[in-house]
Amino acid sequence: MRSVVIGGGIGGATGALALAAIGVEVEVHEAGARPVEDWGWVTLGPAAMTGLDQVGVADSVRAVGFPIAKVRTVDVATGAVSEFARSEPTHRYPSTHVWRQDLVSILRDQLDKLGITCHYGSAATAADLNADLIVGADGARSATRRSIGNLVEPAYTGEIIRYGHHPRSVAGLPTGVLHFWRHRNGVAGYVGDARDGSFWFCRHQSDSPTATIELPTMIAPLRDTPVHSVLDSSSVSRPIALYDLDPTDVWHRGHTVVIGDAAHALSPAAGRGATSSIEDAIILARYLRQSQFAVRQALESFTSNRRPVALAAYRPSPGQRPIAATAEDLDLTR
Repeated sequence: MRSVVIGGGIGGATGALALAAIGVEVEVHEAGARPVEDWGWVTLGPAAMTGLDQVGVADSVRAVGFPIAKVRTVDVATGAVSEFARSEPTHRYPSTHVWRQDLVSILRDQLDKLGITCHYGSAATAADLNADLIVGADGARSATRRSIGNLVEPAYTGEIIRYGHHPRSVAGLPTGVLHFWRHRNGVAGYVGDARDGSFWFCRHQSDSPTATIELPTMIAPLRDTPVHSVLDSSSVSRPIALYDLDPTDVWHRGHTVVIGDAAHALSPAAGRGATSSIEDAIILARYLRQSQFAVRQALESFTSNRRPVALAAYRPSPGQRPIAATAEDLDLTR
């Protein structure tokens, strides 16, 4: 059986590795260059780490990242505090924080190690390719999604975000704990590590995705936290408008399917984007193997399984916990 994956990011690279793991011949077409240049970071859930373990890279990701032991949320207006652990039953690894470029580089190195052909700088579309299975992992503005008749476009969530990083962790806050402060205009957050330093963000409500919200206004909620000590000497991103994608339209047609952001892009506010993409990639391969490589049956099973998960993560209520895949769900040998 021959497959092609369009997109060599987190979901696409994981998908290609998962397909290869079940014996499918696979190649990847990625529009960008081979070297990864991305200043951002992701926090992977325990299920994502289990998925990465299925394709042989979890230990490498853990080595360049750091574990998140728990999440602590403070409502600034009321003072209410809530906490929950970032480990989950059935999963070997806790949540892991990692630079995005490190994660993608590890996945692409694994593709090279396994001899999987990757065409970088490729503008190939589903119409250009011939394979038994075409997987669109080409992001929120997916051309593959449009090719199967899903014309839904990402929608602005009403928030703008800035990210910051400082090479030193903040004194007075425990490392490996993801802190959130909910305030009347949005949410601010921080996580720190003794080796990798401080990672912080500020999300701010805005009626327009192009509105100008000055940096002092956006970071003001962090001035009243210990994070204030690193704010003025941090590297800070430009303002980024946040978008998501309604997951209710078609995800597959014929032998073509979309996964990850191409099917159900999430705002970073959901904290599920990279994890969902990895889960999608592994579970698609698992259903393909279980169906004995009957493509249409596998795609039906994949959509039936993953759409409820995507719907639960789409613009969740504050404090709502996502639906996470179990280790059994992600077992490619079953």
